[in-house]
Amino acid sequence: MFGKKKSPSTPPDGNSGNGNGGNGSAPPAAGDDGMGEWHNPRKASRFFDHAETVADARNFDYAVRLYANGLLHDPDNLAKHEALHDAGKRRKALANGKPAGMFEGNKFGSNSAGKMAHAARIAAMDPLNPKLLRDLMKHCVTLDEEFDALHMGDVAYWAGDLAMEFNTQQKKPDRGVYKDLCALFPKIGRFDRAVEACRYLLRMKPDDGDLQKLLKDLEAENTMQKAGYSDGKKVEEGGFRQFVRDADKQTALEQDDSVSQLKTRADEIIERRRAEYEEDPEDIDKLAKLVQALVAKEQPETEEEAMRLLEEAHERTGQYRYKVQQGDVRIKQLNRDLRAARNALTQKRDDPALKEQYQQAVKRKLVFEIKEYSERVKKYPTDLALKYELGRRMYQAGKIEEAISLLQEAKRDPKHRAVCHQYLGECYLKKGWLDEAVDTLREGKEAHRIPDDKLAKELLYLQASAELQLAERDKNLETAKAAQQTASSLLQMDIKYKDIQQLVNKVRELANNLREG
Repeated sequence: MFGKKKSPSTPPDGNSGNGNGGNGSAPPAAGDDGMGEWHNPRKASRFFDHAETVADARNFDYAVRLYANGLLHDPDNLAKHEALHDAGKRRKALANGKPAGMFEGNKFGSNSAGKMAHAARIAAMDPLNPKLLRDLMKHCVTLDEEFDALHMGDVAYWAGDLAMEFNTQQKKPDRGVYKDLCALFPKIGRFDRAVEACRYLLRMKPDDGDLQKLLKDLEAENTMQKAGYSDGKKVEEGGFRQFVRDADKQTALEQDDSVSQLKTRADEIIERRRAEYEEDPEDIDKLAKLVQALVAKEQPETEEEAMRLLEEAHERTGQYRYKVQQGDVRIKQLNRDLRAARNALTQKRDDPALKEQYQQAVKRKLVFEIKEYSERVKKYPTDLALKYELGRRMYQAGKIEEAISLLQEAKRDPKHRAVCHQYLGECYLKKGWLDEAVDTLREGKEAHRIPDDKLAKELLYLQASAELQLAERDKNLETAKAAQQTASSLLQMDIKYKDIQQLVNKVRELANNLREG
């Protein structure tokens, strides 16, 4: 497919400007019963492989178009959406890439997949633009609603999450973006993020009665969802049951089905997915569906089968994404083991054997994750999200200098900027670098636009603690006053947060002593 060198204006398969992403024939119109020829993950992989090659050569414009062409044929490949966005960020930072022109035409077709691919390309050309990411989310939601076989919800969530993050960081956030996110997130079942978007709207217009009502409705939906309710009715084994529904929408499940019936139904789905895969083991889409079915059952034997299939796929194709998926399944198992150990310890807190089991579970999980994320960072050295994940685990393991190096790089990613400042502040405190800790935590507070959530409180708490230590060291009244103001603001926000009352009293006493000389 890529045997001959072609100009950047020519798609890799030799077709040019035919408006269908290089298919050679127009994709079916949106709403067709099947996805038609445009859905072809095997063809998409050739675009993706070539995109990675030209991106490494810093031909970012061509890489962006290639990734978008691949996504036309494999639209729910979240890893490649992320790779496209990363190429767009590198294009902007390293090549001074400009946003798409006002009249940039859609070269990927007029159906829903073509519109999504076009939106993905345009968003990548201006990667920090929340409106463009919001537009991409809209097209992902449309695809998710039109085609049951696609798994566009994760992609839609990813795009919406970035849109909200970048919009919040604007000097003047766009109300329209928040309003659209309030409507889009519920369509993919993420009422928690819809609530967050609505709260941002209310801060911009606090007296809006309609928004106040919308927030109450969204919060009610979110509460029911967290409690395991759907459409006002209790759902047994929420996520497990939802998977069964999604995997086989032709068969309706009654609300009073028992868990054993659900497991039987899941086994039937697994067998059907396995039969489909065995008919064509080279079909990566069938492999993905089988792996999903195996993992969703949350049983060690099916998870082990899923990991074996992913390992074989990695060895056969050399595609690292299978290795990543295999690691994710193992992390899921380790998280389950840790929860079980924690729950057991909660029942008998003084049992030394249970304490040892819990500590060993924590250690096993941390050791594996450090090894796993170290390998991923080596494979994808420009992925700042991976550096954040590895950095916070290095901090948890007490490897402070390694954590600092990783988190200093990861904080360039707006999505994790504030929390990176939190971890860096804690690292500097452990090293005794008080000036650096204070500066970093203040920057983190400025970077975090939500004033009263858990991260905001922790940043304030750490900042007050660091300012107190700095004031004690330097015998500096101004620093003590700053610590008192920081601690007081947290006290007024949440009087029960950790030992904030004692911290306020300690800071006040220090300030008084310094005033008296």
